[in-house]
Amino acid sequence: MNGDSGAGLLHRLTSYSDDREWDVPADDPRVRHDIVPNDVAISPPFTKTYRGLPVTPLPRDLPPPALSATETLAGASTPASELDARQLGRILYLGAGITRVTERRGRPHPFRASGSAGARFPLEVYASTRSVPGVPDGVHWYDPRAHALVQVGPPAVGGATTLVVTGVPWRTGWRYAERGWRHLYWDAGTLLAQLSAATASAGLSPSLRTLFPDATLRALVGADGVHEYPLALLTFGPDEPAIAPTGPAECGELPSVEFPLCTLAQRAGERDELGRPWSSGAPLDDAPPSESLDVVILQRGSQRRMDPARNLPRATFEWSLRAALRGIDVPHWVVVHGVDDVQPGLYRCPDLSTPVHTDTSRDELVRICVGQELGGEASYVVIAAVRDADLDDHTYREAQLAAGLVEGRLHLAAYALGAGATGMTFLDSEVPALLREPSDLVTLLFTCVGVPAYRNRPGGAPGVPAEFRMVTPKVR
Repeated sequence: MNGDSGAGLLHRLTSYSDDREWDVPADDPRVRHDIVPNDVAISPPFTKTYRGLPVTPLPRDLPPPALSATETLAGASTPASELDARQLGRILYLGAGITRVTERRGRPHPFRASGSAGARFPLEVYASTRSVPGVPDGVHWYDPRAHALVQVGPPAVGGATTLVVTGVPWRTGWRYAERGWRHLYWDAGTLLAQLSAATASAGLSPSLRTLFPDATLRALVGADGVHEYPLALLTFGPDEPAIAPTGPAECGELPSVEFPLCTLAQRAGERDELGRPWSSGAPLDDAPPSESLDVVILQRGSQRRMDPARNLPRATFEWSLRAALRGIDVPHWVVVHGVDDVQPGLYRCPDLSTPVHTDTSRDELVRICVGQELGGEASYVVIAAVRDADLDDHTYREAQLAAGLVEGRLHLAAYALGAGATGMTFLDSEVPALLREPSDLVTLLFTCVGVPAYRNRPGGAPGVPAEFRMVTPKVR
């Protein structure tokens, strides 16, 4: 990548180092210095707003999945269910629905089904529907509060119903400034892990694309490319996605706060072609017993404390990594702290038998994880990273999304098998030395997996989010 423009510039200017606090912006005029992180007075809303448009309420009695969580992650097949309003509502709810709510800073704070860095949930989901019983053909925004579809545009050209995931940079930038642009793709990956799993568990053959004509997608959903932009497509089945707009879409309401550096990075990676779907990878030949996917998703929640005195079984460790990395070509490493019959140290996936080195410690991971104790409490920490020379402005964002997809699968595998997981930020400057890699390594994402120190309260049904009290993680 070019470190002086586009995604390369954004990555360089938003990299954390041990000589600067994480919330202190880089000394560069291209980074905004006039926004105070976490300023409650300017806190963005949790969703877009549309007024006076047709609404289709989705059924709240969700159909049961045909597969367990582990069978789904392993790539097992099942006969296709009908994609009707009930099934579409299930898929949307298990990815983007509001399943829990707590109070933060004196107001309700909703939590979606999939994880999000800092619980900012900066994504929107649209459904471009074709022949879905109970849902009019058209482009619809998913309203997670009402569990309903709001029609924002006319039917698109294309044979297959398609979900469009968009990112709202201000919603995460409010806390993380320009680095939040990375989080859009992390969070899109975790969301798509659950949307894809929910789709696959119904036998509906999800097809994920991250190469698409950006301008066409912006027009399809009414995104302006500054305050909201498309990140990925998920199509049901093998037909061409329904993404060619036949008329204008309503834009909805969003705060008009821009991070110019993020806008430039996004535009630098735009393309004008529809790519092939991502590979789903070869199915695994084994799947340990687990609850259904739906039960596991509602149990899932980013673990805030783990028990470092207890290990995870080796079988859980090895199976979870195989399932999470299925079909993914982004390089991953894993630091093992506490796994039965596995020597502590750093491993380069998929070789989990021979460590790259054993000069690792829980304290060192805490330091690299910006003082967050979860880096040391975890049984193991999975690290995604890519050589700079292997990336350009577009593949950088695909790599970030792939890292998020792996994180999302690690979460599902962990909760299916009795463990816990959380995504984690890091000091970019310190990771190459930890991995024994050259200094031009582009670090993408850390995921901590370990023995939970507490149990999450399960999420609620559509329209009935479970109330809970957040656990505070330990920070040095």
